[in-house]
Amino acid sequence: MEMNKYKADLDAQRKRKRKQEDIDALCAKKRTAAIGIENLPDDILIAILSRMSVKDAVRTSILSTRWRYLWMFIFGTLEFDDREFNGGDNSILVKRKKFKARLRHVLKLHQGGSVDSLIIQFTNLRSRVRSSDIDSWIYFAMHKDVKRFELNLSFRDGFKCDLYDWICLSVNQKRIKRFELNLLEQEGFHCCYKFPNMEKLLSHSHEVKSVFGSLRSLRLVDVDIEDEVVQYFLASCPYIEHLCIRASQSTKNLKVVDPLLNLNQLEISDCVNLESLEISVKNLVSCTYQGREISSPFKKTPNLTELTLGGEFCQSFIFEPNKHSSYSVQLVKLVLNVKTRTPERTTVPPDLPQLYSLKRLELNIVSVAFRSLFFFMSLIKASPNLQEFKMKIAYLTYNRRFIIHPEVARMPFPDVTRSTYEGFCHKNLKVVEMSGLMGYTTEAEFIIELLSKVAPSIEMVLFDTRTDYCHFNPLVDIVTAKEGAVIMYNFPGGRAQTKIWARKVKKICPSRINFVIT
Repeated sequence: MEMNKYKADLDAQRKRKRKQEDIDALCAKKRTAAIGIENLPDDILIAILSRMSVKDAVRTSILSTRWRYLWMFIFGTLEFDDREFNGGDNSILVKRKKFKARLRHVLKLHQGGSVDSLIIQFTNLRSRVRSSDIDSWIYFAMHKDVKRFELNLSFRDGFKCDLYDWICLSVNQKRIKRFELNLLEQEGFHCCYKFPNMEKLLSHSHEVKSVFGSLRSLRLVDVDIEDEVVQYFLASCPYIEHLCIRASQSTKNLKVVDPLLNLNQLEISDCVNLESLEISVKNLVSCTYQGREISSPFKKTPNLTELTLGGEFCQSFIFEPNKHSSYSVQLVKLVLNVKTRTPERTTVPPDLPQLYSLKRLELNIVSVAFRSLFFFMSLIKASPNLQEFKMKIAYLTYNRRFIIHPEVARMPFPDVTRSTYEGFCHKNLKVVEMSGLMGYTTEAEFIIELLSKVAPSIEMVLFDTRTDYCHFNPLVDIVTAKEGAVIMYNFPGGRAQTKIWARKVKKICPSRINFVIT
């Protein structure tokens, strides 16, 4: 009996031992399967977190005690966008409150010595936010020695839709009998925030070697910045590659001149008080200028090949080409934003721009229904080596409940007939893209003439029928809206009808052409 009892106890011990060994093996297997991420050094984990979005990086703080503070040392891109937040009836206020709280929390707790990029997009509703709040974001970027800094305070899509929805609801419920939108009074959409002057910047620079000394990209939208500060950035940021100043009311006289060994992209747009601009940068490749006509801004730009123009200066480029011949001949890509609020044009200019090197031409135009598009054949004719042509149209329409300032109805291009360009043949054009189409006869006439007679070399045509007219309104795209592209109401079944129209055009055009209709 004792022997049997001893054997039974021994078997029980062996079973317990085997069970414990199985448990230990399973735990070891799980640890191995986890590839030991908990055993990685903090530097590696921080590097992993730095490749995540700020939101996801902060979420990792709940994983364990060790992970709680790691996100505070991330050094990648810190990007904040107030459109990410959704609210109820008071969505604008809710979004702003959540955004500011999150931004303040992250910047205050960040412990890392540097950050690669800081991108902040915040809809600043004029004086609703103290300047000191936004100043602190700039000082944070300065102390973290960022390489890329972007501050966008413009009144953008998400908030425009909220405001427009309220307007439309009030109109439909007859709470508002008449809503007048004067698109020429742009100040109501300007945030009125002023970038810190040199005195303020230098007063906060005692803990840094240089103010934005490592900066490679600076983009300011709807931020008023003085000429002196811009010149400081150009003189003190030897690595700067990209500079964008858009909608600054404090920018008046700018000189962007060498030595700027790394600057290859420049944008100066919608600076309404700009009086003079001089651009003389040897390595500049791409430039955008949208605004008033100023005398000869492009001095020495031998490598400039990509150019985007808008406003009065764009009109001068098209209708006064002799003023721009010193640089137009070297352009490879050209984007022209032909909008309203410029002097009305009724006649075709005697001379054409010299675009002998141009490979791609993009036109963003504002027009009214059934207005001829044949004038733009002149730009194709002026570009004998053109290979790609894109035209995007925004049509002016009117709703009797909305009153639009009459000046936005001025047409910036003449109404001409097909006969103006008869006998013209283009031998190099390969691709044509058309968007914003509504199926008007003037569109069909232009396209058929281009594909069948003017450019027999065309191989592909893309028709984009995905217009945003159903939600497009004066407050959705403020840049387009203030230029006059105002779509006031939806066209029921518009896209389906446009697709049917596009298929009919396809049947008329040569069968060798590959059509893509979206």
